[in-house]
Amino acid sequence: MTRIRTALARRHAARTQLRDERALARALAAAPTLESAHEIAVLGARR
Repeated sequence: MTRIRTALARRHAARTQLRDERALARALAAAPTLESAHEIAVLGARR
């Protein structure tokens, strides 16, 4: 049972990370200026 929970937890963490990366990519694409895109990228790098 522990292996199943570990696998599920890893999958959940991976999906969460992918969701965050997609949200960051959308924010970068929608940034109105190059400066704001840079600020968004810096915030993403701090995570």
